Amino acid sequence: MLRSCLLIGISLSLAAHAEEPTSVHLSPGQVHRLPASAHYESSAPGTAEVFNNGLVAALQPGTARIRATSPNAPAIEYTITIDSKEPPLVDPATLKQYPDNRRFEVDGRRCYGSELNGQRASDPDERKNTRSNRIINPHPLSPEHTLEWPVQPDTEIYDGAGVLLGTVAPDPKVTDRNTPTSKFNFGMSKVLSGRFCLYAFSVLIKPTPDLLKSIDPKELASGTLRTSAWLPVDRVIDKETLLDRANPGKVKLPRLPLEDRRFRITGGDPAAYMTPHGELAIVKAINGPVPSHYLRRPTNTINVIYSVPGFGLGGQGLDSFLLTDTLTFRPAKGAKQFVQPTYYPKGDPKAGQVAPKTMTFLYGAVELKGQEPVYGWVAQEALEPQP
Repeated sequence: MLRSCLLIGISLSLAAHAEEPTSVHLSPGQVHRLPASAHYESSAPGTAEVFNNGLVAALQPGTARIRATSPNAPAIEYTITIDSKEPPLVDPATLKQYPDNRRFEVDGRRCYGSELNGQRASDPDERKNTRSNRIINPHPLSPEHTLEWPVQPDTEIYDGAGVLLGTVAPDPKVTDRNTPTSKFNFGMSKVLSGRFCLYAFSVLIKPTPDLLKSIDPKELASGTLRTSAWLPVDRVIDKETLLDRANPGKVKLPRLPLEDRRFRITGGDPAAYMTPHGELAIVKAINGPVPSHYLRRPTNTINVIYSVPGFGLGGQGLDSFLLTDTLTFRPAKGAKQFVQPTYYPKGDPKAGQVAPKTMTFLYGAVELKGQEPVYGWVAQEALEPQP
């Protein structure tokens, strides 16, 4: 079992020019781009990992020297100092929020009701290399699957606490070459027990025996199922190209002061939103998000999300945690709550009409002993108050 020691990356420095400083200070999880060179080597790869494209990932506190060499040029040595620093707390009073769900913009982000509930910012380079929030592979195995990136056989998949969920399985819908592949979300990175990971989206996995014990056998198809979780970058075949496009650490949400009250995350009851004609919807659009996406997943996990579903903001999973008795959630002080309607599904006589059930989304932090809190949105229906 792999345990988490550091949290999501915070920023990406793209300064790469002749006057690049040779001394760089980072926090655990941050990344930094060094100027182009032919070869890089880290004196302490367990402290600062360097990839062939010059991207340095800060893994844990300490100091590492990165030696960059090129033909017919003197070698350059960069000192990477990694300090333990928490991102600053944000005063809730400084947030732009409204009692209604009006639309507005903050720093180019389209938001509804609260700036915490917004579409992530994007720039032209990002849009060029992504579809939705998935990273496009310029050299895919097939032209029909441009979001899939080949990974090594038996590549591991971990939840946000570093618990092994399984290994990536070849997807027969993607390739007939028996090659495992994964899609990746833009801007999301995390350090898990000294390994730099990216967030894999809806990847087909073969569950571990331990995970199989908590899964309904009806959920399994040919011994596999889908999940979104963390995949070590060093297991990706073309990791440098992926990292060039991934912009790790860009997608994040702010830390706010937390309330004293705590909730145990149980995952709730997805069956409560089922009708004789299928599951209720959170949006009127067919094939849109449904309540079970934000409750207990088939992998016995729960997703922490970037924005509230139902507003068309392209909300994505920020993290995924295996449901255990030690998993808790604390709401953030001063953050707006969103009560979202549900709609009758296609085929129902009331299709598209508002149903009596709702979902309430709270902004706060998922807490686990031994790791930094993960901030985002969780459905209140997936929570149980703690005494």
